[in-house]
Amino acid sequence: MVVERTSARAHAGLGIVNAIGSGGLGAATALDLWLRLEAWRCRSSEGYIVTRGKRVEVTRDILDSVTIAVTEYTGRGLPGLCVQGWSEIPLEAGLKGSSALINALILAALKLLGASDPGLETLARLGVKAARLAGLTVTGALDDHLVVSGCGTYLTNNPVQRVLAHLDAPSRFVAIIVPGRRSIRSIEPEQFRAYAPLYLAAWRLLETGEWGLAALVNGVATSLATNLSPRVLLDLVGMGAETAGVSGKGPAIYAATKSREMAEKIAAIMQRKLGGEALVTRTIPCTAKRENP
Repeated sequence: MVVERTSARAHAGLGIVNAIGSGGLGAATALDLWLRLEAWRCRSSEGYIVTRGKRVEVTRDILDSVTIAVTEYTGRGLPGLCVQGWSEIPLEAGLKGSSALINALILAALKLLGASDPGLETLARLGVKAARLAGLTVTGALDDHLVVSGCGTYLTNNPVQRVLAHLDAPSRFVAIIVPGRRSIRSIEPEQFRAYAPLYLAAWRLLETGEWGLAALVNGVATSLATNLSPRVLLDLVGMGAETAGVSGKGPAIYAATKSREMAEKIAAIMQRKLGGEALVTRTIPCTAKRENP
């Protein structure tokens, strides 16, 4: 049934293997930071999301790209898509915020058209298509678009858009520091590709179940690619973190621990040393019940 107004949601993801540096092999873990929106039919697409207290306009190119992807999938036209909502996901931090926004918009647009639930993989592929149209992905990040609407950890081959594995994520608290913003449009892929051996080593570790070591090796590679001292991550492990890394393209730096108390302690230390915004959240294993924001 076609409706006039609806809602949808998605959540953040934590980058474990960066697909830009690895040549297209990407992995991400679901993260308990949420985005929720309301959408409705309108003549001219527009809208905003209040992200961590700041109103951010949803650009016309994103809305138009979602509309094109959904129209081609359903064969039904949607003249305009208007939206408003809120998000806990820091902006341009490498925590998959744009993937979460696009997936939620696609779900909302499908509901407005009266289409049935497409299932996670189809939703993710529609998300990749819209992200490509909007210029918001370098690799066609299928892992990102799976994980922001799913659970656990996804491993994907992005150039061929293939899901290689879906692993349950370890249940961990995650301390995150966001020292600034880094737009995907500002990325120079060759900076990451220069460290391909490290990214591929991280991938091989993850394939054998070494989630923490994979995150650390990937984080060292991304630190080198973005002029961050890898010593920052090693110091976090020295403070008691089980592992540490850089999420996605950065600049978000994270440390995973088994207790909230330790995560909060590390987050406070990270903020004093690096500045920026600090927060504590947790992974979303498939075996755990999700919080309902």
